[in-house]
Amino acid sequence: MNGKLISYSPGSAVIDIGGVGIAVMVPPNCDKLLNRIDSEVTLFTRLLVKEDELILYGFNAAEERKLFNLVLSVSGIGPKLALSLLGIFSVSQFYVAVLEENIQELCRAPGIGRKAAMRLVLELKEKLPKAIPAAELLISPAELGETTLRGEVIEALCALGYSEAEAAAAANRAASGSPDLSREDLLKLALRGMVDR
Repeated sequence: MNGKLISYSPGSAVIDIGGVGIAVMVPPNCDKLLNRIDSEVTLFTRLLVKEDELILYGFNAAEERKLFNLVLSVSGIGPKLALSLLGIFSVSQFYVAVLEENIQELCRAPGIGRKAAMRLVLELKEKLPKAIPAAELLISPAELGETTLRGEVIEALCALGYSEAEAAAAANRAASGSPDLSREDLLKLALRGMVDR
């Protein structure tokens, strides 16, 4: 979907296509859209049909949409929880957490409890590599250890009083901007990012 971004708030955006404002549900960490208001944007979309409404979901990348569709195939996981996962994890971080069967890491997403995390691992461990090849994600060996480091930083931020979602979003931003940081430097960068927002 291509169009002019009219408005954005965490979790939703409105795109103008030919003079019609289309509401799109997006992952809660789509903050890069905030700086694109009144600009042309491209979102990879998925339309879900409910009994009484049509809901459009939009993503920054085709891999995110692919992952969203895959997560929806897991029993007991609906679109709200799927978006919640994409708000906490990048596609490669989710990929690594599932393949390593890191239940504790998956439980960091709001609404995902231990049983849901175990179901995600059980149902996606074999499907994920077939649907999204690791080479497509360019997962480096360093990223395999990054999940644990990021988890420790999120834990530290939560201990300081931030919510799981705020802490995970800050840790993701810090890690994506500066890979190869020590635990202390990543924590400092995540804290600085939260104070500056």
